[in-house]
Amino acid sequence: MATELISLGILFVCAIVGGIIANRFRQPAVFGLLLVGALIGPSSLNMVKDADMISIMADFGAILILFIIGLEFDVSKLLKLGARSMLIGLLKFAIVLFLGYEATLLLGFSVKIALFIGVILSFSSTVVVVKVLEQKEMFTRKEVPLLIAILIIEDIIAVFALTFFSGIKDASSGLLNVFEHIVFSLGALILAYLVMMRLLRFIVNIIMKNNSDESVLIFLSLAMGALFSYFALYLGLTPSAGAFLAGSLIASLPNAKDYGRAIHPYALIFTSIFFISMGTLVDLSVVKENAFLIASLIVIVLVSRLIAIGFLTYLLANFKDEQPVFSSIAMISVGEFSLLIAKESQKFNVGIDLVTITASIIFLTALLTSLGLNYSEKLHSSLNSRVPVRTRLKLERLSNYMRKLFDQMEIENFFTNKLRKESRAACMLLVFALFVTLISRRISFEIKYRYHILFLYGFYVLISMILLYIGKLIYRKFMEIYQTLSAILTHVDASRNIKKCNSILNNLLVTLVLFFSAMLFPFVIFMFNLGTLANLMPFVLAVAAFYYLKRLVVLIDGPHQYTPSYNAGIAISKL
Repeated sequence: MATELISLGILFVCAIVGGIIANRFRQPAVFGLLLVGALIGPSSLNMVKDADMISIMADFGAILILFIIGLEFDVSKLLKLGARSMLIGLLKFAIVLFLGYEATLLLGFSVKIALFIGVILSFSSTVVVVKVLEQKEMFTRKEVPLLIAILIIEDIIAVFALTFFSGIKDASSGLLNVFEHIVFSLGALILAYLVMMRLLRFIVNIIMKNNSDESVLIFLSLAMGALFSYFALYLGLTPSAGAFLAGSLIASLPNAKDYGRAIHPYALIFTSIFFISMGTLVDLSVVKENAFLIASLIVIVLVSRLIAIGFLTYLLANFKDEQPVFSSIAMISVGEFSLLIAKESQKFNVGIDLVTITASIIFLTALLTSLGLNYSEKLHSSLNSRVPVRTRLKLERLSNYMRKLFDQMEIENFFTNKLRKESRAACMLLVFALFVTLISRRISFEIKYRYHILFLYGFYVLISMILLYIGKLIYRKFMEIYQTLSAILTHVDASRNIKKCNSILNNLLVTLVLFFSAMLFPFVIFMFNLGTLANLMPFVLAVAAFYYLKRLVVLIDGPHQYTPSYNAGIAISKL
């Protein structure tokens, strides 16, 4: 017991030292915490010797930091982020994942390691981005709201990535069974979230009538975090996913600001515990052995951020001048979720210390973010001078067109409201169809072993009819979404020709489907343990995606041979 208390005391004292070091060099706190943690850990000064206690503190810190992140995330905020930020966030994740995956394969590592590294590099650090921008008095820049929205989207993706890796670690029972387990576990967790969302306000009102002390808010919040974390663990998922949902649940309350204010003094303690505990897991000898890999991955981070953030914000958000470069540099830092993914990799016996490698990358990218923001204008001038004038003009026209499209989609009007309702209905139908399929599969096993085979065939016929009916509803709903999008496009395209707008929409949707299929194909290779030749498939899909993208650019930027048609007005009036 004495050893554990001494180790805990050392962690807290060194957290103070790490904060002082970071503040002295005007760097985010994570910079000093990881550095000091690595120095006091077993592989260096060995001041903290209890490995079990370190592991427990790292897990505890992970749960707490996800709870804190959840407190900043209200479900209603996601609905207000807009299609632009959602698309950029999803594309950024997919592009960085693919580039990291392919680069790691080229360096001679296995598919398993390549996928983990690709996912690890995909997430930027919310903590570092916000802290660096505040320290440099850049938080009021026009680019920041979109960057924060992208970070929120990334947090959601990261929770799903954590859930995926925690649920798939036992693949011996078959991929379909693993998929069932993940879906049902997530469904149970989200159902509990929705039930508690209804009950929590009632519970809070009763508690606050009998005790208005601010400490009650803190204990209630932490109790919810512990309850959901345990429930997620019971379901076979990572406890961090439950903690995130618990934080989001607290954030949805009417007096959420009071809870945030009550928890805020403890937020620094929670995040410090996590980062310094993860720092103690860093093995400096591993850093030396993998110096070339770490350096290569840093280059991949820089290049992928420039493509995934710089180019996408220029194309989809119409960022001008040095704004795309500034946004790329601001998002360089690899984040806290990456450490959680790296820690999850230990259960897969990947054969490499990804925690140490990830901590090193976080340390270096945080430094590069802080230093690089001062040179965004110079870097923009250097890159801009190398782009041919003809290409630049074509990209500007495409960027203006996409900006008009997303601006139109974010305006509150009949069409955008209709699009949101149809999209929600389509998602609910898809989820319902998925659960019907999985539940009917389980029921079919029971019928197979307990009743005559004719009952099984009858059940299959009944389920097939139900799924066909649901499929018909889904198809109709997607056609309504398609028609609404086409109507929105007629307000964007100068021709206002419904035929041209349909062609643009067709090429845009096919491009996105093919592109996402290519970028996320590494997950398929990992799950089905496909051979080396399967790595060619993403490139085939990417080539097909660029073919349709070229057709899209020609339609948008080509000669305006289309004339306004009365069909556009008729189609819109039908909606």
